[in-house]
Amino acid sequence: MPPASYSIPDDIRATFVRLLAYMGGLAALAVAAASFFATPSEIFTAFGSASAPRSAWSTVERPYPAFELLMPELIGSTYNYAIQRRAKDGARKDMLSWGEPADDGPQAGPYVMVEIYRPAVAGDRFLDASSEIATRIVDYAVTDDVKPDGQIDSKFGPAALVDFAVAPKGHERRCLGFARPFNQPAMQIAGWYCSAGGEVVDRTMVACLLDRLTLVNGDAKLHEMFARAEVKRTFCGQRNPILAATPEREELSAKLRSALRGRLSHVP
Repeated sequence: MPPASYSIPDDIRATFVRLLAYMGGLAALAVAAASFFATPSEIFTAFGSASAPRSAWSTVERPYPAFELLMPELIGSTYNYAIQRRAKDGARKDMLSWGEPADDGPQAGPYVMVEIYRPAVAGDRFLDASSEIATRIVDYAVTDDVKPDGQIDSKFGPAALVDFAVAPKGHERRCLGFARPFNQPAMQIAGWYCSAGGEVVDRTMVACLLDRLTLVNGDAKLHEMFARAEVKRTFCGQRNPILAATPEREELSAKLRSALRGRLSHVP
């Protein structure tokens, strides 16, 4: 009998190689099928991206104001209204500001910020006033750390105050911050009033700031909350609603609204 042209071990080795080839082909087909049925976002997640990650908050390009604050002491200051949204949960911030933190010189006015933060989850809990304000001024070259400074009464109820100082570009400002959280609806009104220099901020100025914050556009819960607050309005400490109807106040209100509309129309 002639000798066999191959041995048993060689036959096993050849079979094993063929099996590996078949398995590799099946794996390639599986990858191709998965890529065919996968969505673009799934492919993006699987293979990564060279682009920079998106920020948690995005700024609305053409904000439609939901709140308004008319204050004659701030007429000469640069006004800005901005809205930020968080895509992952729909949270929203409305931010009203006057002046710039780095303004200096004889013409420098106050720097004021009011932020209305509405979380997407009603169960979210806010921090204490010192922590809430400290997280918002980390880029302002703080020269005197945030510390509690009692509280004030406002039409929204008691608001905790904090004292601090910032010195962007070396120009120090004394500031009085505030924070007032709410449960129904879930939201927080926070911000600060910084003087033009090192002067201590009058506490009644912050109370008047909150007193004059009004709702322009919002849902039923917001309208109900602001309606309840308006009943408790002190009219900047005078507690006299008749003042709201005087011709002088109406004329001032019209001028302020006209000025704000003109500035908002130039916001990009």
